[in-house]
Amino acid sequence: MSDDNIDTGAPENGRTEGSALKALVSFFTIWHMDIDQGDMDAMERNFGLVPIVGLLFGAVIIVVMTIMDYINISQGYGSGILFAVVVLAIVYAGSKFIHFDGLTDFGDGMIVSGTREDHVRALKDTLVGAGGIGVALVVVLLSVAVYGTAGLMLLVFAPVAEILVKNAMVAAAAYGEPGHGMAGRQVSMTTTNSLVVSTVISLALSLVVVLVASMIYNAIMPVGSVELDSVLFCIVFGTVVSVIAGYLMARKANSVFGMVNGDILGATNELSRPFIMLVMILPYVCWLG
Repeated sequence: MSDDNIDTGAPENGRTEGSALKALVSFFTIWHMDIDQGDMDAMERNFGLVPIVGLLFGAVIIVVMTIMDYINISQGYGSGILFAVVVLAIVYAGSKFIHFDGLTDFGDGMIVSGTREDHVRALKDTLVGAGGIGVALVVVLLSVAVYGTAGLMLLVFAPVAEILVKNAMVAAAAYGEPGHGMAGRQVSMTTTNSLVVSTVISLALSLVVVLVASMIYNAIMPVGSVELDSVLFCIVFGTVVSVIAGYLMARKANSVFGMVNGDILGATNELSRPFIMLVMILPYVCWLG
């Protein structure tokens, strides 16, 4: 990206990172807040803060999974599939299905045959076609399958995954070419420096989440405990994959559509989730835990 697009961090119209967070929360969650154009401008300049939105989802998941884990331990009710569906329902509904909508649009845009213009037309079409339905179905089934293998450990890993999928979005924006839609300025102002900030924030928030979730898990489990050093090792894997996933999505979108827009960012959020969870939970369950 050109130097003209590098964010200097200087606030415009007196707006700060607080305004950016306010807009990010209002835009990406069901928690409505009163925002104006100044807040939206601050969000576009500070998109690297979006992993904090993932922390909010993670906090809700910790509360819900604590209750479900306790019920499972004390009453024997529940299964990995049930836990997976509940957690995914939280993030889908909590984000107003905005990322899921991007996933279906991305599926339609990728599946259609023809020129770049045909791909872009299908991407922006408000109607959902077979490509969108098919891609969304595969991603949801894959997510449920992967999350289902985590079992009670979703309490620890699922909140981290929500932070890291947001980091993947920042990576896609950092390496993407801006379009002319709503997210065009956001993509143009997100640089590799923004990605560094986002990755550092993601790692710090993940560490806090893991410490809290592990203490809760160890407190309610009658036997066994979280291997904290192993979990931290898996988080590093997940963070690396989040950056790679965002980069690959941007590269593909740049090639096929000539840009990364809001739909691509949303699709990145959804597509990266099962892979991030897989590279975290698989080594823990198979070798480290």
